[in-house]
Amino acid sequence: MEDNASIFWENVKKEIKSQNTTQEWVAQKSGISFNTFQGWMSKGIFPRANEAVRIAVSLNTSVEYLVKGAVQSNKKELEIICQSLPKIQKELDCIKEAIKHL
Repeated sequence: MEDNASIFWENVKKEIKSQNTTQEWVAQKSGISFNTFQGWMSKGIFPRANEAVRIAVSLNTSVEYLVKGAVQSNKKELEIICQSLPKIQKELDCIKEAIKHL
């Protein structure tokens, strides 16, 4: 089983790639020197909590995602969203129709 630091850095790498950015950019945006950032990554060192938060924020994600690889969702919130989707779609259709007639 992988440790949390390994999972964290693998997920950071995945996010960097999926967002078509660089380690340098994430380090800079996080306020962490690139040498420190790269050292942590290569040695599998888990950053302090405040630094992990800054890394997650720079990648527009959560520390939970970076550590676990998945976000725990609130089932009730998802149910509410799913129930709202048909109403939202109707409203979008009405807006599209109104735009056609402008």
